[in-house]
Amino acid sequence: MYNYRSIIFADRSDRYWQLGYAGLLLAGLLFFVSCAFYKEMWFDEAYTVAMVRHDFFRICEITALDVHPPLYYMLAKLASLVWGQDIVVYRLVSVTGMLLFLLLGVIHIRRICGNRAGLYYTFFAVSLPVMLEYSGEARMYSWAMFFVTSAGIYAYLAYRQNQRRHWVLFAFFSLGSAYTHNYALLGAFFINLSLLTAVFSRKRYLLKPCLVTILAQIILYLPWLFVLISQVVAVTKEYWIVINYQHLLRDLLVFYFAENLPASATWLLSFGWLAVCGFGLYTAFTQKRHYAGLALSSLAIYLAVIGLALLLSQVKPIFITRYLMPNSGFLFIALACGLAAVRRQGVAALLCTAIFIASSVNFYLHYDKIYNPRNNDLRADIAYSLNPDDIFLYTDIHPAGIYMVAFPNHQHYVFLPGGQEESKPNPFQPELKLIYDLNVLADYKGRIWLIESANSQLLYGHLGKSEPLFTVIDFARIYDMPYLSHKGFVFVGSLLQKETGPVPPLPAQE
Repeated sequence: MYNYRSIIFADRSDRYWQLGYAGLLLAGLLFFVSCAFYKEMWFDEAYTVAMVRHDFFRICEITALDVHPPLYYMLAKLASLVWGQDIVVYRLVSVTGMLLFLLLGVIHIRRICGNRAGLYYTFFAVSLPVMLEYSGEARMYSWAMFFVTSAGIYAYLAYRQNQRRHWVLFAFFSLGSAYTHNYALLGAFFINLSLLTAVFSRKRYLLKPCLVTILAQIILYLPWLFVLISQVVAVTKEYWIVINYQHLLRDLLVFYFAENLPASATWLLSFGWLAVCGFGLYTAFTQKRHYAGLALSSLAIYLAVIGLALLLSQVKPIFITRYLMPNSGFLFIALACGLAAVRRQGVAALLCTAIFIASSVNFYLHYDKIYNPRNNDLRADIAYSLNPDDIFLYTDIHPAGIYMVAFPNHQHYVFLPGGQEESKPNPFQPELKLIYDLNVLADYKGRIWLIESANSQLLYGHLGKSEPLFTVIDFARIYDMPYLSHKGFVFVGSLLQKETGPVPPLPAQE
């Protein structure tokens, strides 16, 4: 059996490897922390901010009727109790998860697979452009990556060394995965399945601790399992995702480089990364390197999650490329082991140099995008002339969530023509209300901030031009803000004055 402790001793005696790891950890700290202090947010982050305003019970209630588990929001809530309710605090929670994910390379991957593979894993976690994007968002992806990858590592250690603490930590991180993201749950499922298969076929004396650990996970997940079933039923009826199968393979291949880089560079880097590491992985397998089994198992879990998700998507689409993030640690382990096995390490060094240059360019572009003063244009224009009794009106939940969080002391309405009243709670209540008839505002007299998507100015075209009850104070202005535009949102803002009276319906759609 591979001597885990001997690697610890060897690593500590090698100053060059230590300097390499220290340099990568410092780079990761600087990269990730420096990109966490911008104030603007997109809808998913506004959702997090709104969630954290509620107590722990309400967080569970809302997430139970949505599609995400509650653990990440609880972590953000705990952070808010110590450091206050602020978007920067929640982003630093995500940065913490990403730094813990990096540390897995230093603490475990190098000891299991060797210094070289551990260094490459850590390098990928720091340098791939997608990591910078998700490290600084107030979302659960960095924690999902940390929990799932840790669960896989401790499952491997439990199988190899059969120590009680490894079994306990495996169960702990597996449950953490399941309660953080549903794609992390899929990763945990395949980890448990792989471990049970390996134990049953090769080490049956481990069957008892293995089954006890799996049973403990099932029991502790049971409270949320019934919630998950209801969420699955709801998703099969309606969900927002649409899969473009024509471009799916392309999107999967370039995902880790496609954040801010030109398309040609993205394709070249993605191909080089997968080709060189893939060839090295084949070499590791043929030469029976000690880490080949772990690498192939990791790759199998990563691909199994994608395969199952695409299979389930034949019933109802549930897959988008950002759902690759929770299980990305397994891909990094596999490719890091492959790169470590490349015979000509000069090729590996050349690949890492190209990735580092791309990462530096990506960092500059990302930093410029998130800290661009134009991101604050719409908020600043509203704040400059906002009156205490003004209300906000939208036809899209995305700007509604963002600006409800920005201006929580005002009433916000999302007009959804032809919709039906929903019993489903949302974290933006009570400041944000969904309305299906504009006559909800019949008795209102005052100013309305109308914010719509640039490609669908439904209400401005009706109220601002042809409806005598409304007077346009400030004509529509397009706000093309770099950070939100990168997320696909360009808003149009205008200010209207409304008189009391019933609002005629929208003209029939042709």
